Amino acid sequence: MGVNKLKLTIDFEELADAFEESDVMHHFFIDTQKNELIYINEAVDDDYEKRLEEMEDDRYLMIPARLPQDNFIIMEIFVYEKIQDAKIAEKFYQVLEGKKPFRNFKDLLFDYPDLREQWFAYYHEHLKNETINWLCTSNIELTNQRLIPEINIRELTQDEISSLTEEIKDFSPVRCMNCHNEKGFIRRLFMINVSPENRLIEQETENIMKEKFNITHHGWWSGEDPNILTVSRCPKCKSEHIIWDY
Repeated sequence: MGVNKLKLTIDFEELADAFEESDVMHHFFIDTQKNELIYINEAVDDDYEKRLEEMEDDRYLMIPARLPQDNFIIMEIFVYEKIQDAKIAEKFYQVLEGKKPFRNFKDLLFDYPDLREQWFAYYHEHLKNETINWLCTSNIELTNQRLIPEINIRELTQDEISSLTEEIKDFSPVRCMNCHNEKGFIRRLFMINVSPENRLIEQETENIMKEKFNITHHGWWSGEDPNILTVSRCPKCKSEHIIWDY
């Protein structure tokens, strides 16, 4: 049986803002009884230590503190994933490798208005997914709030598979992770309308695949769109844990 989730009514956007602002001086806690956020600031709270001690009660959950390295990693990933022009990307990498990378990164974005707009959207989405992952890890459900898009999954026909790129068509099951069988696999591909951006999407995808298709394990195609789920079953031991390759 699954563990009962802690159900809260805190607004998700407020919680995501707390994730962004939390650091070693600015602390955020969830009062699970009153369903509200509590903010403690070391610089301005005269009873700072006393308030922190009060937060040790089990009714309070501490929002993880963000470190500079957390945001630095997001900047690195953004440059790698979103900047297609090699010369522009090199400028950003030089900034990240130099002194005052945060300040200079933001300054450089002013030279590229389109990238600057993309950055804010990318950063917001990354924080959203971090917050959702924390909720899943902490076994918390925010009631009456839809945090992810509605997920639609359908199995592709052979005609549809034949129209996919050669890269996807060449990706096939090759070995069972359980019994090491390498023969007789049947490949099944499913179209899904979202990418695995966070744990909540992954959990809901798992539930749909089990309830609708009686599939307990699947893989994600790691290329660009379309978003594809890969499924196969070992004909020898019936395991769904299969290694795929080209």
